[in-house]
Amino acid sequence: MSSALLRSQEFPDITDVYERFTALTAASPELGGGSLLLYLGLDRRGVSLAIAANIASGASLGVDPDLARAKASIRSGACDFLVNTLDESLRILKNEIRKKKAVSVVLVGSAPGVVAEMVERGVQPEILVGAAPGIETLVERGARRLGAAWANGVAVTWGVAREPLRWLPVVDRLAVQALDPAGAATSARKRWLEAAPRYLGRALAGQRYLRMSEAEAETFVAAVRREVENGAIPVAVTVTGDGSETAIAP
Repeated sequence: MSSALLRSQEFPDITDVYERFTALTAASPELGGGSLLLYLGLDRRGVSLAIAANIASGASLGVDPDLARAKASIRSGACDFLVNTLDESLRILKNEIRKKKAVSVVLVGSAPGVVAEMVERGVQPEILVGAAPGIETLVERGARRLGAAWANGVAVTWGVAREPLRWLPVVDRLAVQALDPAGAATSARKRWLEAAPRYLGRALAGQRYLRMSEAEAETFVAAVRREVENGAIPVAVTVTGDGSETAIAP
């Protein structure tokens, strides 16, 4: 994890990333199918957007004039490529969008200058976050501003007492199975559970967070308890739902 990001308190926590992810998938369910997110600034919000877009299997372009902050986003794993021109960013983005693969590019430059060049050249993002001269032109051409996150249900977190790389994926599968197939944003929530561990970075690798209905949360806790008690999960698991903690030990 980049010490620069941690010192500046700009690296997001897992709830930041989840909220951006749900907002992105609500705004563009086809985000992973070739859409482009443009965000301005690698502050806490920008970094969380870069990670969230990767989890959603989307393409993102972040613009920030601060080279040190851009380099920190690369070292932390939040962004994949650092470039200095729009041409460089487009070469990377076009290739990955064509293959419908996740990619996050950070362009070191002034937001007004980059946006003006995008407008002039007809580069059109699907989703926008941030303000700069020229942004309204992109909106008039069809870009959408990112809306609020989907925040219904119980905020559920979980963790294991040891060997998280081995046992957290087992608990994650129980969380997936607990989701109501007809529930709100179930497809996106499954995507989060399956893909987030690859992109959250070392600082968040041992954490899990998801919003569930009360029934889903109860089903999840019951499944974890069953698997711990029968020995399938031989480590203690702690599940927290809106402040109520349940510790399940072998």
